[in-house]
Amino acid sequence: MKLALVALPATLAMVLTSCMRLSPEVTSQDCIVPVPAGSTRIFIGSNGHAGSGTSFDDPLDGSTAEKFDAILSSISMGQNPTWGSQTNIAQKNLIVCLTSGTFQTNGQYDWSIAKGHTKGSTLGFTVEENWKIHGRGVSRTTLKLASFVPDQFTDRNGAPFNGGRNVVIGTHSRHASGVEISDLTVDANHDGLTSPGGLPLNLEAIVLRSTQGGHWIHNVNVVGGSGDVGLINVVFETFAIRIWGSTITPDPSQNTGSIVESVTVSNPGRAVISGSPAGGAMDAIVVNNAVAEIKNNTVDGYQVAFGGWNMGAVNFHDNIARNIQYGFNADSFANTGVILQNNQFIRPSSYGIVIGGSSSSVTFSGWNVIGNTIQLGTSGATALVLRGQVQDSTFAGNTISADSGVHSMTAIWSYAVVSGLVNLNNIFQDNHIDKSLSMNLAQDPNFNTNCRFQNRDLQGQALPAFPDNSSATCK
Repeated sequence: MKLALVALPATLAMVLTSCMRLSPEVTSQDCIVPVPAGSTRIFIGSNGHAGSGTSFDDPLDGSTAEKFDAILSSISMGQNPTWGSQTNIAQKNLIVCLTSGTFQTNGQYDWSIAKGHTKGSTLGFTVEENWKIHGRGVSRTTLKLASFVPDQFTDRNGAPFNGGRNVVIGTHSRHASGVEISDLTVDANHDGLTSPGGLPLNLEAIVLRSTQGGHWIHNVNVVGGSGDVGLINVVFETFAIRIWGSTITPDPSQNTGSIVESVTVSNPGRAVISGSPAGGAMDAIVVNNAVAEIKNNTVDGYQVAFGGWNMGAVNFHDNIARNIQYGFNADSFANTGVILQNNQFIRPSSYGIVIGGSSSSVTFSGWNVIGNTIQLGTSGATALVLRGQVQDSTFAGNTISADSGVHSMTAIWSYAVVSGLVNLNNIFQDNHIDKSLSMNLAQDPNFNTNCRFQNRDLQGQALPAFPDNSSATCK
C-alpha cells in the first residue's frame, strides 16, 4: 500500500530544514571536568536568563552586548567581581563556557594595551592570561560585533578621512598569554555595521598580542571581516586572525607555542569602495614577531590567505586557500626558517606564494617550501614570486598546475623589487610544473646560483624553460 504524501506548511518546512542544518552541540572538556585549582569557570547564556553561572542550564545573563561585555570586562580589568554564585573572580585563569545562541559584543572597542581606553569609553571587553572561551559549536554559538569605534585616518596623500575600526576578541595586556578560543563563530559583522558606499571599516576577529605565546585557536569560523580602510591606505591593512608578539623589537622567540588549527575564515564583508575586493585589504591568518603552527585551516574569499613578518620557524601546513588574490605573502622584515608544507592554493587571482623583498638589510633565509599545490586559473597569475633576499632555502616536491584554456600565466617569477636585492643559493628540486606555464627569470642575473635538479612537467618530462643545472641531488 502506498502512503499518501502530505505537503508540509511552508513555515514548518522552513523550521525543519533549519533544524536539520544544525550540528549537535559540542562541549569542551574545560566545561565539564572539575575546575583546576586557581581557575574560575563561568557559564554565560544569550536568552536573558540570570542564573548562578555554574552550568549551561543556569547561565549568567549575556543577552545584550552591554551585559555580556560587563561580565568579562569587569574580570579582565581586575575588579575581582561577583557574578552569580561566583565571588572574587580573579583576573587570570578564567574558563568561559557560552551556551548555544548569538551573543552581541562591542568587542575590544577602544582598548589599547599601551594606553587603556583611548576614547574614554567603558565599552567592550578584552581577554587576559590563560583565558579560555568555548562555545557549543560553530553552528551553535556566535559572537557578533555590535559596534565600531569612529576614527579618522589618512589616505596615501596624507588627506584625512573618516572611518571605523574594532576587534571582536583582543588581549587586555602584554602578559595575556595562553588564550584558548574554540567551538564558535566569530562574526565581525561588517555588512551589518556599514553599507555599500558607506563608512569604510577595519573589523578584525581575533588579535592575540602578548610577550609570550601558548595561544590555541581551534574549531572556529570567522566571517564578516574587513579592511576597507587598508584599501585606501595600506598602512591600515588588517588581519582576521593575528598572532602577535608584543615587544616592538623584532624577535620571534618572544612569542612561541601558539597554534591555529581547524579554523575557517570566509564570507568577508562586501565592498564599500568601488573596485574593492570583498573584505578590502585584509589578510586572513598572519603571524608576526612570533613562532606558531598554522595547520588544517581553510580561507575562502579574502585578499591574502596566509602570511606574516618577523617570523621565526613558523609552520604553515595542510591549509587550503581559495578565491583569494594571494595564497601566501611575506614581503617585509626578516623571516628565517619558515615552513610551508602540503598547503593548497587554489586559483589565486594574482599570486600563489610571494616571498622576499623590502631591503638589503633583511633576509628570507632557511625556508622550506615543500609539497605544496598551486593551481592557476586566472590570466596573468603567477604561482611563485621571489622578490629578493630569498636565500639558502629549499623548494621541493611542489606541484604547479594550470587550468586548460587560460593563458599568460607564470610558474616562477624571480627578480629584485628594489636595486641590490638578490635570490641566492636556493634549491629547486623534484617540483612538477605544468609545461604550459612560462618562467620569468630574465630579471634575476643571480638565478643560476640556485641549484636545479629533477624538476619535471606534470607528465614527468624535462622542462626546457627550467632545465637542470646539477647532475646530482642538491645539497
